[in-house]
Amino acid sequence: MSDLRSPEVNSPNQLVLEMTRRLTFSAAYSEPGIRSAARNKIQAHNYVLDVRVRGAVDPRTGIIINIKILDAIVREQVISELDSRDLTHHCAFENCRISLSTILNFIHEQLKGHIPPEVMISGLRLEESAESWADWLPSYEQRKSRKEMFLVTRSYEFSASHRLDSSALTPEENLELFGKCNYPNGHGHNYILEVTVEGAPDAKSGQIIDIAELDDIVNREIVDRYDHRHLNYDIPEFEGKIPSAEIITKVIWDRLSPYVSTSSKLYRILLRETARNIFEYYAEGI
Repeated sequence: MSDLRSPEVNSPNQLVLEMTRRLTFSAAYSEPGIRSAARNKIQAHNYVLDVRVRGAVDPRTGIIINIKILDAIVREQVISELDSRDLTHHCAFENCRISLSTILNFIHEQLKGHIPPEVMISGLRLEESAESWADWLPSYEQRKSRKEMFLVTRSYEFSASHRLDSSALTPEENLELFGKCNYPNGHGHNYILEVTVEGAPDAKSGQIIDIAELDDIVNREIVDRYDHRHLNYDIPEFEGKIPSAEIITKVIWDRLSPYVSTSSKLYRILLRETARNIFEYYAEGI
């Protein structure tokens, strides 16, 4: 199998995005302080793990990392270690109290040094239930400090089809990298788009931006324009581009940012391509 990972990139002009990949596993452990208690005290959970990575988009492929490579790393380093296990008897937790935080710290340690150099881990989330989760984020020194700000986010939906195919790759390489996404007639997604605006509340209205105005902008520039269209063939801004989710996210940013620029500004675009594939682009300096 050829190596289709994106090459290391350092150019400041390259497009940088974040992607979240979601995986699941099941594990159990005894309640804290009662490891020697009866087996019926063991707590079992179906965990949801979100691995967020940040990197530059490879102009050859339109992606920041081959999802198959990222999945394989997480499955080998994390899922194989934890899935269907009683963590009470796992050697990594022998000398500590098992909790969401200790499990998440184990996951972080397992992934360190194994993530390809073209991306960095920008966040991890481990969800034990809809009401209970833990997050790992880079240290303060690794994140740029920001002044106090107010954010408002609106969610939208549209359906569109696309085909992932790169002229820089051979047909065999395209099929290997993109799989079903390379089928000649394309395929569709029900996209969920989150638009986040940053600003100071208006003294009269108390709003960062007029929500009706934001809705009008997003519907005109994105939803009505892309809904039930084939992005490769119907939308001029994707001509000559690979309409990967990474590229779609940046194109949406470019279309919206000129219109959100009076008392507020665009802060983040989040595009959910599937329940497991989530892409984010932030304003410069975030």
